[in-house]
Formats: sequence, C-alpha cells, structure tokens
Amino acid sequence: MAEKKGRQLNYELLRILAMLMIVCLHYLSKGGFLGDPVRLKISATGYAAWLIEAFCLVAVNVYVLISGYFGAGTETKDVLRRPFNIWKQVIFYSVIIGAIAIFTGIQQFDIYQIFTYIFPIVTEHYWFATSYIILCLFMPFLDRGVEKLDKKNLGKLLGAFLLIFCIAKTVIPMQLAWDKYGYDAFWFVTIYLTGAYIRRYGIPLINSKIKALALYLGSVLLIFVSFLVIRKVYFATGSLENFIHYGYTYNHLFCYLGAIGLFLAFCENFDKKAGGQGNRLERVRKPIELVSGATFGVYLIHEHINVRYLWVEWFHCKDWIDASLAGFLGHMIVTVLTVYCVCTLIEMIRKQVMTMIRKKDKSFNHKFM
Repeated sequence: MAEKKGRQLNYELLRILAMLMIVCLHYLSKGGFLGDPVRLKISATGYAAWLIEAFCLVAVNVYVLISGYFGAGTETKDVLRRPFNIWKQVIFYSVIIGAIAIFTGIQQFDIYQIFTYIFPIVTEHYWFATSYIILCLFMPFLDRGVEKLDKKNLGKLLGAFLLIFCIAKTVIPMQLAWDKYGYDAFWFVTIYLTGAYIRRYGIPLINSKIKALALYLGSVLLIFVSFLVIRKVYFATGSLENFIHYGYTYNHLFCYLGAIGLFLAFCENFDKKAGGQGNRLERVRKPIELVSGATFGVYLIHEHINVRYLWVEWFHCKDWIDASLAGFLGHMIVTVLTVYCVCTLIEMIRKQVMTMIRKKDKSFNHKFM
C-alpha cells in the first residue's frame, strides 16, 4: 500500500493484476453470476463464472504476500506511519463518497450509516482495510520476530499458523469456530509470514516460472473440481450443502497454494534468468507505477458501501446472467476494465490534488516562518 522509491516493476504489475482480479470477483458475486450452487442446473455461463472465480480468488492473498515479502526485515522510524496513511485514504473515500450519496439521494440520512462513514475501520466498512490495518500494527513485531528466528523455527511457526487457520478447515468437514474464511487479521498474519519466509529462504521446489504457474493453475483447477465433486455428493446424498463452495475461501489450502504460485511467477529471481525483460519494463516504469499506486484507491471507490451494488446496476449485469458464454465474457471484460480505469483515474486525481495541497502548505509555512 505504501509508496516506495525504486519499486520492482514485476511486483507492481502483479499488484495491478491482483486488483483487476478483485474487481472481477466483485463483478461475479455482486452481479449475481454465481447464483445458488445448490440449484440443479447450471448453465455454461454459470460454470464459466465459477471457474473464473477460482482463477481470481487468490488476489487478496497475493496482496498480503507482497506486503510480507517486502515488509519482513525492514525497520520503520514511525511504526504508525503506514497504518495511519492507509487510514487517511480509507476515511477520505468513506466520508466523501458517503456525503455525495446522501446529497444525491442515493442514501437516505441514517445516523448509523453516518457512523459507518466516519468510523470505517471499526465498523468494517471495508473488511480488507480493517484486517490490513490490524496487520500493520503487528508488522513491527512480526518483522523483528522473523529476523530473530532461524529457518527451522520460522518454518515451525508458519506451519502452526497454517495448521490452525488453513489445513484444519480444509480437511475437517465442519464449520470451525474460528474460521472466518480468510477475512480476518489472523489469516493476514499467516500470509504475511509466508511472504517473509519466501523472501528469506524461497521455495526450492518452485524454482522456475513454469513450476510456479503450474502450481497456480493446478490449485485453481482443484478449487473448481472440489466445487463440482462436493456439489455432486450433495445431490447424491443431501449432505455437505454448506461445503459446496468451501474451496472458494481465502484461507483454503488450494487458494493459499494458488496465491503462492502466482506470486512466485512474478518473482524477481526468475526475471534475472529471463534476460532483458527488466529493461523492457523500465521503459514504461512511470505508467506502471502510476497505475499500481492507484490500486488501493480502486478498491476503496468501487467497494464503498453505497457504490458496491450500484455499479453492477449501472452496467445492467443481471441482464447478462442468462446470456451466451461469449456475451457474458465480453460484458465482463468491458465492465471490469471500465470500472478499473474510471476508479484509477479518480484516485490519480485525488493524489495529484493532495500533492498540490501539501506543496501549498509547505510554501505557506516557509513564507511566514
């Protein structure tokens, strides 16, 4: 989330891809394309939607993996700077878009909704922002702990987290009390430690882009197949209804492995073997960094509580639920790209305005000091 000088462009491209995937996830779920998995018949478009959902599901984990990969081993003079900067951006969009919604009549005046705008973190207006800021508060402790632990003990610690928050829910066919489907800060800590481990020790078994992509694609396929198999079991026995789409959760083992595969496919160590790829990216460094720097803003805009179901109405998504496969795919691509580009432009304008305000403040203070 934080801006960094000399950012590695392969990971900035991954950040952009991940946000595109997140917008796609919201298109599928809020647009109604996934529907009810227990219905007897699913059209070709419906199956395509569930398959695309599996491809995109890893995006949230990838975002946190990037933070763990670059955050581990770093020292910050002000440990609250990162969460505070994220909070400022969150509350800006929460309040501004909320005010616009009330002024235009999209949202009726409601004191409880006002609290949601003003206190977006504690009310989980944006669940990702809430969990991520909590993670940020733990980052200094996590970074120092990673520095002190050797490979064996760090592996044991990570394994314990995975056993509790990932493996257990994957293999036990019941709802576990602590399972929040990966929407909680504990799962973010697990992903963060995974990124830190990869940074320090790598994963020797995945030592090429081909193997990394194979891990990603294989995990995606397993997510989709688990959906088909458990759904078939449900129709045959009437049991496991609540577990049909259990593989489609962020802390499921298949999603975890898929995120690692996609992340490693963009790994800088693999790029060094690829020759001049880095130089080619350097030619477009500025536009990549501009778009990548706006990704969190894309999330905050299109997932605002007054916008998240509105944009799917604007694009008439429900009219395309029963469309042909080609029509559905075309509408999805146009909608996702349009939402992404418009939100990116808005975030770029916001950042430019904030920069101008800061420059004026510095000029004013310098003039009258």
